[in-house]
This record gives sequence, structure tokens and C-alpha cells, in this order.
Amino acid sequence: MRGPSPLSAVVFAVLGAFLLVSALALGILGSFAYIAVASVGMFFIAAALIAQATSSAASRAPALLALSAIALIVFGLTASSFFYLGWGLLAGAAIVAVLNGRRAGTQR
Repeated sequence: MRGPSPLSAVVFAVLGAFLLVSALALGILGSFAYIAVASVGMFFIAAALIAQATSSAASRAPALLALSAIALIVFGLTASSFFYLGWGLLAGAAIVAVLNGRRAGTQR
């Protein structure tokens, strides 16, 4: 039996579900923005699955940050300010991954 879900998995699942419902409403209203909103919602659902599957918090943080950054980049193709935020978040995820790798290497 598995323990309780990590908080990050719950938060990402709720955000993803909210975005998918919002995409459905936008699609019914005839807006083509539903495509971008639905894709970001699916990325957040994927982040929830990664958070659930990853055992250590040290490897969970960079994976979730990178996936969130990719989602913002995809969403940013329709809203340019999020595009640059996504690239910044992706760079931050890479830095966190490198720092975690160095910390793990020095603890051995």
C-alpha cells in the first residue's frame, strides 16, 4: 500500500484539472485558446504523475520545474510573456539539478 501523495502531486493535479475544465469552457465558447490551455493542463497532470512516481524530493524538484517550464513555453507561444518565463524556469530547473547532483556527489 502506498503512503499519502506528496503535496506537489496534489497541487499539480488540481491545477491540471482546473486548466482542462477551463479549456473545455473555452472550446464551447468558440475560442481557439482552448488548445494552449488544454496543453498546459495536460503538462500539469504529467507533473502530478512525475511527483507521484519520483521517490526522492531532490530529484522531484528539477523534474517538476523542467516540466512546468516546458508547459509555460508551450503556453507562451500564444502569450509571449509566459514564453520567456518558461525559459527562465527551465534554466532554473537545470541549475537545481546540477546543484543536487553536486551535493549528492560530495555526500558519498
